Amino acid sequence: MSRLAAEIDIAVSAVYRYFPSKGMLIAEIQREALVRLTQSLQVLSTRADEVFAQRRLDPSTATSARLVLFGRWFCDASVSFPEEIRLLHQIMSHRKTVLDPEGGERMIPVAMELLLSAVSALDDGVASGALEPGSSIDRAAIWAAALGGVLETDDLSRYLPDVFGDARLARQTSLDLLRAWGISADLLKRSTELIDSLEADGSLAS
Repeated sequence: MSRLAAEIDIAVSAVYRYFPSKGMLIAEIQREALVRLTQSLQVLSTRADEVFAQRRLDPSTATSARLVLFGRWFCDASVSFPEEIRLLHQIMSHRKTVLDPEGGERMIPVAMELLLSAVSALDDGVASGALEPGSSIDRAAIWAAALGGVLETDDLSRYLPDVFGDARLARQTSLDLLRAWGISADLLKRSTELIDSLEADGSLAS
């Protein structure tokens, strides 16, 4: 708190006026990071929906493509928003939180909004028959936590560049999960090609 006050040239007491504790300050940083991620995903989803509507995709292909899109967005966001993705992974991977209860109450709703984007896509996948029935909230939590963890291995790219880096393993993890949840290999391939073409027109995370 003292370092923050010194960096922005205000009294420490002024910092505590806005953030009563370090936990509240951390929660606000995390909340703002999650807002940026959510806004990025919303922009991409709108763009993708326009493309999918133009191509008149059948329900199974459209829902499968949206699922592939979420995984690819998450991976691309690790490049465009590296600190934000790291913060999200910390939120989901720490068994114990240092957040004050009030700080957590400010941050968790935003985290859930982001997670519910994946839940909605998973629900649609089940409804269209592209996915086998299952708990979408469980799958969304597993998905986000798995991608965040696998993305951390990209730090090893300097030692094993042929194995790690460029979110390659995270992209594969996302596809493996979708395949395990019931998307057929052929549908997954077609959906991936569709997202490849979407990415060719611009970054999936901006």
